Amino acid sequence: MYNKGQVFHSDPGVQLRVEGAFENDSSALSDNNGILVIDSSFYNFHNSKQQGNGAYYVSANWVNSAHFARDTSIVHLWGMTEYIEGDSTTNFYNLSCEGGGRKVMKVNTFVYNYLNLHNLELATNEDTLYIENPSTSAIQSSTIYGKEGFISTLDTGCLVRKTNSTGIYYFPFGSIIGTNRFRPVNLSPDAGTINQYALSFQNKKGDLDRYLTANTDTDVCKVNPLFYHTINRIQGTTSTDIYIGYIAAEDGVWTEISNWNSSKNKWINTGIGGGAKINAYNAVERPTWNTFTDKPYALENFKPHIDSLSGSTLLCNSSPVNSIAYTDNLGSYIYSWSSSGGSFNGDSTGSNVSVKFTSVGTQKIGLTIIDTSTGCSSGRFSKNLNVSKGPKAGFSISYLNLFENTPISFKDSSLGANTWVWNFGNGYTSSVQNPQTAYSNGGGYTIKQIVMDSIGCKDSTERSLLISCSLKVPTIFSPNGDGENDVFLIEGLCITNYTLEIMDRWGLLVYKGAEGSLAWDGRTPSGQGCPEGTYFYTLEANVGGIIQNNKGFVTLVR
Repeated sequence: MYNKGQVFHSDPGVQLRVEGAFENDSSALSDNNGILVIDSSFYNFHNSKQQGNGAYYVSANWVNSAHFARDTSIVHLWGMTEYIEGDSTTNFYNLSCEGGGRKVMKVNTFVYNYLNLHNLELATNEDTLYIENPSTSAIQSSTIYGKEGFISTLDTGCLVRKTNSTGIYYFPFGSIIGTNRFRPVNLSPDAGTINQYALSFQNKKGDLDRYLTANTDTDVCKVNPLFYHTINRIQGTTSTDIYIGYIAAEDGVWTEISNWNSSKNKWINTGIGGGAKINAYNAVERPTWNTFTDKPYALENFKPHIDSLSGSTLLCNSSPVNSIAYTDNLGSYIYSWSSSGGSFNGDSTGSNVSVKFTSVGTQKIGLTIIDTSTGCSSGRFSKNLNVSKGPKAGFSISYLNLFENTPISFKDSSLGANTWVWNFGNGYTSSVQNPQTAYSNGGGYTIKQIVMDSIGCKDSTERSLLISCSLKVPTIFSPNGDGENDVFLIEGLCITNYTLEIMDRWGLLVYKGAEGSLAWDGRTPSGQGCPEGTYFYTLEANVGGIIQNNKGFVTLVR
């Protein structure tokens, strides 16, 4: 159908089928408000104007070299491979990619309401596709995994979207050049003001565009060599959350986003990232990004960072084990520890280890961590420790053999101590340097001294002490019933398990007593009073833990 300089008009509800091309030429005016089905290409040439609120179904190319008034129309590209071209930019109201082939732009193109990709590719090549509708749903496409509709870009080509909300704006990028990839990007602005972002997907190694993946900042472990994106804010000042999608099984595991820094000629880590999802795809998130000086962005892995090692820098030699704890990073890591002058107690492959130092002076604890998901290793982090030789306990006792209830002095001879704790074994303790104590009962006791220096290092020592038990044995008694000195009584607080025997001058046994009966009232076993005279006694007893045999004489007077 060829309209040369004439006016063509169709009303709503009218369908016109052209079994070939449709062409406006020579200042023609075509006003389509119905349905125009074109089996071949649409042409608009030489000051002509195409307008109206109708629908266009185009099976071949869309060629606009004049004026296309979008009104509220919809253009269906429903053929196989189709091109959007011409000397003039086309401002579509609605554009729908249908049929079974690629749609290829050869000129900058605008869409003012919505773009529906279905499950097809719209290739911008080196031109720019502008989506003027700031609604988050302005781009529609299939999200079935492996059957997504996508926009491809080459070099300077890009997709530009306007935003006016904090919702998620979908950039469905893909490419069939080289390795087929669908690698979407989501942007979520931090405010509902008007912004405009220009993005592209470069399905190639950054090195090909002089963004060398081997040139990285010190914090960057490695940069994705398979593809990268460009992200630029061309209007507005709002920061945005950035989500870059990938497939871990094909691309590897990535944890951060890098931005190319032109002044340093390096990939620079954008900061703390986070895990996310874009539909069924893995994604890396960079929240609240507001620096758009350099456009290239790539997935990267950050070197694990060791922020600090906990634990005191002043430690004790051969003291109880000191705990050194690693205090940064979440995730799955292999921990490689080292120490000088010390040995690990138990497992040394976790985030917390115990170390016992046997050498004094300046020692080191070192750590390297490896991310098990990315294989990235941190730098070696080391910490200097000052290992004290610690105090040396020691003391002396004023006397080695003493009786009960007698003050005993202890003299400290420790080295390097400023705190003392004593346990005397009699229920009493002391914290003075040179203490005293007394024992109310005879026997063996263990004295323990614990000393500590200024950083808490400890040492201890023990010594044994024998307290002798004093016995009071009378030499005369008078069992005459006057209430004074009526019994022969051996006294001693520490006497146990004893046997007392008393014999007369001829060796005849006149009394035998066991524990609980050390008092003799001067009578024979039959109850008769013994005559005055000198008697011989033997005492076998446990005296303060020592078995003793005591012998002596006692005089009985009436």
